[in-house]
Amino acid sequence: MAHTPVARRMPPAPTAPRIRLAWTLARGPRVLAMPGTGNPGHLTENVAAGALRLTSEELDGLSEAHAKAG
Repeated sequence: MAHTPVARRMPPAPTAPRIRLAWTLARGPRVLAMPGTGNPGHLTENVAAGALRLTSEELDGLSEAHAKAG
Protein backbone atom coordinates (compact mmCIF):
# COMPACT_ATOMS: atom_id res chain seq x y z
CA MET A 1 0.00 0.00 0.00
CA ALA A 2 1.22 3.49 -0.84
CA HIS A 3 0.62 4.87 2.64
CA THR A 4 2.87 2.33 4.42
CA PRO A 5 6.11 4.41 4.42
CA VAL A 6 4.21 7.37 5.87
CA ALA A 7 2.60 5.24 8.56
CA ARG A 8 5.93 3.74 9.61
CA ARG A 9 7.61 7.06 10.36
CA MET A 10 5.08 8.38 12.83
CA PRO A 11 3.91 6.82 16.09
CA PRO A 12 1.05 6.35 16.50
CA ALA A 13 0.73 5.36 12.87
CA PRO A 14 -1.75 7.52 11.00
CA THR A 15 -4.60 5.67 9.33
CA ALA A 16 -5.00 5.46 5.57
CA PRO A 17 -7.92 7.95 5.61
CA ARG A 18 -5.85 10.42 7.66
CA ILE A 19 -2.94 10.13 5.20
CA ARG A 20 -5.33 10.59 2.27
CA LEU A 21 -6.80 13.69 3.89
CA ALA A 22 -3.30 15.11 4.57
CA TRP A 23 -2.37 14.41 0.92
CA THR A 24 -5.53 16.18 -0.25
CA LEU A 25 -4.82 19.21 1.94
CA ALA A 26 -1.23 19.35 0.64
CA ARG A 27 -2.46 19.74 -2.94
CA GLY A 28 -2.52 23.51 -2.54
CA PRO A 29 -3.78 26.47 -0.52
CA ARG A 30 -7.04 26.57 -2.48
CA VAL A 31 -7.94 22.98 -1.66
CA LEU A 32 -10.58 22.51 0.99
CA ALA A 33 -11.44 19.03 2.21
CA MET A 34 -14.73 18.67 4.02
CA PRO A 35 -15.08 15.11 5.27
CA GLY A 36 -18.26 14.51 7.20
CA THR A 37 -18.55 12.22 10.19
CA GLY A 38 -20.80 11.58 13.12
CA ASN A 39 -18.11 9.58 14.88
CA PRO A 40 -16.07 11.58 17.44
CA GLY A 41 -13.03 9.34 16.89
CA HIS A 42 -13.10 9.99 13.16
CA LEU A 43 -13.47 13.71 13.78
CA THR A 44 -10.33 13.65 15.93
CA GLU A 45 -8.45 11.86 13.14
CA ASN A 46 -9.70 14.34 10.54
CA VAL A 47 -8.50 17.30 12.60
CA ALA A 48 -5.14 15.60 13.22
CA ALA A 49 -4.69 15.13 9.46
CA GLY A 50 -4.30 18.89 9.16
CA ALA A 51 -1.14 18.68 11.26
CA LEU A 52 0.35 15.75 9.34
CA ARG A 53 3.19 17.06 7.18
CA LEU A 54 4.19 14.82 4.31
CA THR A 55 7.64 14.94 2.71
CA SER A 56 7.96 15.67 -0.99
CA GLU A 57 8.89 12.02 -1.54
CA GLU A 58 5.78 10.87 0.30
CA LEU A 59 3.60 13.29 -1.66
CA ASP A 60 5.11 12.06 -4.93
CA GLY A 61 4.55 8.42 -3.98
CA LEU A 62 0.96 9.05 -2.94
CA SER A 63 0.29 11.08 -6.11
CA GLU A 64 1.70 8.26 -8.23
CA ALA A 65 -0.46 5.70 -6.43
CA HIS A 66 -3.49 7.94 -6.95
CA ALA A 67 -2.76 8.26 -10.67
CA LYS A 68 -2.37 4.49 -11.04
CA ALA A 69 -5.64 3.86 -9.23
CA GLY A 70 -7.37 5.99 -11.85
